[in-house]
Amino acid sequence: MSNIEIKSSFHTLIDHIQDDRMLRDLYNCVADFALNTDNQSGLSEEQVSRIRTSLHQIENGNLIDNETVKEKVKQWLSK
Repeated sequence: MSNIEIKSSFHTLIDHIQDDRMLRDLYNCVADFALNTDNQSGLSEEQVSRIRTSLHQIENGNLIDNETVKEKVKQWLSK
């Protein structure tokens, strides 16, 4: 996937986020990471590795939409 395709996919994903808090949290995470590239925002190697894995999953379309996640959380909480 090219950088242009990644950026386009990222924009599409962001456009589909309906939850204001999640959008703010995502923005803060990305902004913090982008502004602190020297120290990876204080993340451990394991955390950086997990973020990279997550980004690869996103690139491959391995996603769950927010509504599905909300429904699963409701089911888990009702058990």
